[in-house]
Amino acid sequence: MRSHFFQLHIVRQDKKYEKYLNSCRENLGKWFGINVLMPHVLFVQSRKDYNKIMGRETSSWVTGTTMNNTIFILDPKIYIKESSHDDIKRFWKVLKHEYAHIYYNNITGCSVPRWLNEGVACYLAEQKKEEPSRESLLNPNIYFDKGGKDIYVVGYFWVEFLIMKYGKSKLLKLIKTINSKTTKNKFNADFKKIYGFGLTKQELSKKI
Repeated sequence: MRSHFFQLHIVRQDKKYEKYLNSCRENLGKWFGINVLMPHVLFVQSRKDYNKIMGRETSSWVTGTTMNNTIFILDPKIYIKESSHDDIKRFWKVLKHEYAHIYYNNITGCSVPRWLNEGVACYLAEQKKEEPSRESLLNPNIYFDKGGKDIYVVGYFWVEFLIMKYGKSKLLKLIKTINSKTTKNKFNADFKKIYGFGLTKQELSKKI
């Protein structure tokens, strides 16, 4: 990636953002039980530049992404103008959401299952979602390595459900079984071993 292809603002020594990132680091570090380096945060100056970074056209609701230890996010100065969001508070939640991905990836070395990765990030960033359709809830496996807007509501629901019903420690235990070689079948087996039920429609339908 060559940064001169894009207009980026590097966040350095800005007390407001530094204070918030330090707060996120303390909160996320405590939750995950690990420490990670402070991320590089780059403010993207337009949707056009964001699309260049992503290498594709992006939906207007998409405003941030994480690559290694770097967070790319629409500059708060143009956040509302360049997205479909009408509340700047979303900017701060997206920033914490992307930071949470860094912790998840630090533990697992990958981004799968994507529903779990996104669900954990949404949960920790307090991006509460409306309950998705029952059909979607009973099919989290379709989001193992594929995206889609429903991935966030499905992921949030199951992460919140698992934490509320079985506790955070079990979820962290599950996350720690994941690595870059984890397949859908391996993850499903580890999930069932930890929780006592699987991710099939039949088994999940008995839980919700």
